[in-house]
Amino acid sequence: MIEKLSVQLKTFMHELHVDIPAQLRFARSLGDLSENAEYKMTKERQLFVESRIKQLEDLMKQLQGMNLSKLPADRVAYGSRVTVEDINSGEEKIYLLVFPGEDPAHKRESDILVTMGSPVAQSLFGKREGDEVNVKLPKGNFEWEILELKTFGELANKS
Repeated sequence: MIEKLSVQLKTFMHELHVDIPAQLRFARSLGDLSENAEYKMTKERQLFVESRIKQLEDLMKQLQGMNLSKLPADRVAYGSRVTVEDINSGEEKIYLLVFPGEDPAHKRESDILVTMGSPVAQSLFGKREGDEVNVKLPKGNFEWEILELKTFGELANKS
C-alpha cells in the first residue's frame, strides 16, 4: 500500500516540479496573462497537485504509524470492503473504509468510500460477516446485515 502511494507521490512531484513549470513557461510566452486560459488552467492544476501531494504525504505518515499486520482478518477495520443489506428495504451497498483524502488503489466503481470517523464506519467497525448493525445517520436509523467482508489484508494481496 505504501509503495503504491509512494509511486503516486513521485508522479505528482514530477508533475509539480517538471511538467507544470514547463506548461507555465509556455503559457507565459502566449502573452497577456489576464486573459490566458492556458495559464489559468495550469495554475489551477498546480494547486490541485500541491493539495494531492500534501494528502498523500499525510496518508503515508498515518499508514507508517499503523501496524497493518495487526489488522483483524475476520472483522471490519481500516481498508475493509463491506457489503451490507438494509434489512427493511433489501437494498445492498458496498462500503470501503478509508482515511480522509485517501483514494485507494483497490477501489471499485461500486464502492462507497467512508472515512474511519464517519457514523457508517464507526457502526461497522469490529463487526463480522453475518452480524446485524444499527446505523444512526442524520436521515434516520438503519438496520443492516453484513453480507460480505473483505479485509485490508485480503484486498492488498489481490492488488
